[in-house]
Amino acid sequence: MAFVQLSSLLLATFAASTVAVDVFTNVTIYTSPNNTGATSYARTEELPDGSWIATWNSFGDRSNSSILSSLPVYRSTDEGHTWGPWGKVGSGIPGRRLVQPHLLVLTEDMGEYEEGTVLLAVNAADNNSTNIEIYASEDLGENWKFATRVAVGGRGNTTNGATPVWEPFLLLHNHKLICYYSDQRDPKHGQKLAHQTTRDLVKWGPVVNDVAEKEYTDRPGMQTVTQLPNGKWVVSFEYAMLNGTNTTTDYIFPVHIRIADDPEKFDGSPSIPVKSPGAPTRPDAAPYVVWSPVGGENGTLVLSDNDNSVVFINQKLGLGEWQWLETGASNAYSRELRIPKDDTSKLWITAGGRYGAKAPTKVEITILDLEEALEKKNFTTHRSVRSPRVKLPDVTI
Repeated sequence: MAFVQLSSLLLATFAASTVAVDVFTNVTIYTSPNNTGATSYARTEELPDGSWIATWNSFGDRSNSSILSSLPVYRSTDEGHTWGPWGKVGSGIPGRRLVQPHLLVLTEDMGEYEEGTVLLAVNAADNNSTNIEIYASEDLGENWKFATRVAVGGRGNTTNGATPVWEPFLLLHNHKLICYYSDQRDPKHGQKLAHQTTRDLVKWGPVVNDVAEKEYTDRPGMQTVTQLPNGKWVVSFEYAMLNGTNTTTDYIFPVHIRIADDPEKFDGSPSIPVKSPGAPTRPDAAPYVVWSPVGGENGTLVLSDNDNSVVFINQKLGLGEWQWLETGASNAYSRELRIPKDDTSKLWITAGGRYGAKAPTKVEITILDLEEALEKKNFTTHRSVRSPRVKLPDVTI
């Protein structure tokens, strides 16, 4: 019953949208300085006053601590056309950097935080540990304070047997905040996907598995979650698996999904590969999935990946084959997708740099008229732009 009520509320919200959002391609939010702070992992959030904020992490010359030690927050008050500096988020612990951000606005009071508080989940990393932490802003993202620590892991290292945690994603559901993340601490799994929940941003529940494959060397990662109009939920993730039997380090990263009745119960669902026959390549690595109400009675699932400028779409509630759609947007590592609340016919695509790119790089946003693009059925007209293939590194952050 709760799912039916929530779906009805979502559809009513979509039907009430009246403000048209302009479309554009690759508007620059930020350009990094030469040789310092290559951008990646860009994230945005729509605020209660109608403005948007964006953040991202930077990699590069560690001697420039002013860029690498904190996450910038930029703001737009004109539907993404222009952006300027707004805030900054730092750890406060010497030597600790914030990376892999995800933003969420509270739509209800939670603990000491009122509805409208902006939450920022991060991986707070130093030479000894990785930490899934959440910071909070009560003034629309201008000023921030530490709120809570969800999970603690070992030093950043993608080698199986190491124990870090990675890549948080936030979802508010059933009066609980769910924090999903990638977890290498379980000795039964090289890496698994898991989550914990809280009702007060103080006490966190136990670790619950979302995707924990039987093969130890499998490394599912980078999960994002969205709801379908039938009340079911979809989690997308890269299913990192060894490329053959004669290797222990050569991984491939095909994108998979799981579908469940409850966003806390993905563990019992099968992993389904995202297949798009006729597309230039398979969806590969660092996915992000959202649902849009346009495109028919089931709406449209839209999925981005690491390698392609196109997005992949499914109008069968996540089942069967996927089509692909040209966007004109830059491809990037962990490119974000959003459906704006004030015009749900549009698709926001936010991108930092490509995987392994060196500075200078940009943070860019594209707004696509998804409804118009679907009506034109422009699925296979253009070739995608791909990132060069890179080997999974032994990451130190």
